[in-house]
Amino acid sequence: LAQSTHGPSRLSVTVLIPAYNSDTYLRETLESVFAQTRQPDEILIVDDGSTDSTEEIVKSYGDRLRYVRQANQGIAGARNTGVREAHSEYIALFDHDDLMLPDKLEKQMAILEAHPEKLFVYSTFRYLYRDGSTKDVPVLPSRLLPQALRYRQPVLPSTTIIRRSALLEAGGFRGFFGIDDWDLWWRLMRRFSGSAFQEIDEALTLYRWHEANTTSTSFLKMNASVLRMVDGDFLDGVPKWKQWLWRRRIQARVFYFTAVRLRELNSDLDWAFALQSFLQWPLPTRILENHRFTVLAHMLLLRLRKHGLSRRNLLPRLDCRAHLEQSLRPN
Repeated sequence: LAQSTHGPSRLSVTVLIPAYNSDTYLRETLESVFAQTRQPDEILIVDDGSTDSTEEIVKSYGDRLRYVRQANQGIAGARNTGVREAHSEYIALFDHDDLMLPDKLEKQMAILEAHPEKLFVYSTFRYLYRDGSTKDVPVLPSRLLPQALRYRQPVLPSTTIIRRSALLEAGGFRGFFGIDDWDLWWRLMRRFSGSAFQEIDEALTLYRWHEANTTSTSFLKMNASVLRMVDGDFLDGVPKWKQWLWRRRIQARVFYFTAVRLRELNSDLDWAFALQSFLQWPLPTRILENHRFTVLAHMLLLRLRKHGLSRRNLLPRLDCRAHLEQSLRPN
């Protein structure tokens, strides 16, 4: 980015951390915030009804933190409370188990201060696995966001700093399980345009990968939420015929990734989702990997070997949408 001709003014930033039963990792996360080369103006913890020692850990830091406690509302509700309560002009969203690299706030706030037309800055992140190994995930250029956000979530919340007024104007997080951030990014994109977003091609966040990220129940809930989101106002402003096409392609994508995950879990339902993915969208498309057809062919071959050639096994009668929706119902 070209530097602005006027000297940058110092903007204020709140690090917002929603916490629910977070005592395993919270202290390490907070220490990474305290170690920033540019200190935040405020660190705000929203305790979403924890029953462990989260409150004790937060209060051990005294007035270095602001602490707000509420009845459990889920992560979207906790983030919305934090946005309302924050005192700063910008919000650095951060999850309780992630880690900031030391110059995260300094580098991101420098862009926002030099370029007041920007309201959303995000970066590359680095997976942190249980064995201590890491892997960088390339950042998606902001010029590609308008297209990408139509069918996937390419921006990790813990990499972002966002203008507080924009979050309030867009209506905050709406509570779609696992994808409330995707829904909000898309609404911000539609409201303010892609020119308000800016990426940093450098890993500034460590994203902790553990078993809680990969449970089968969570995966099904998340995919069901994608379908609900797309059926809502997600495609407002798009011509009706294009809405139909987008819904078919997105549903094909959801069913495909559900099939792949179910195959990893050795579930016999994988073929039903794979078949429905193909029926929803049988043509090549950039929103689905080109090797989808190879994967589907391999699934079919395994199905034939396991069950033989019969209509019942080749054409399973499963309502895939209803199966996903069931995961969202209270137990």
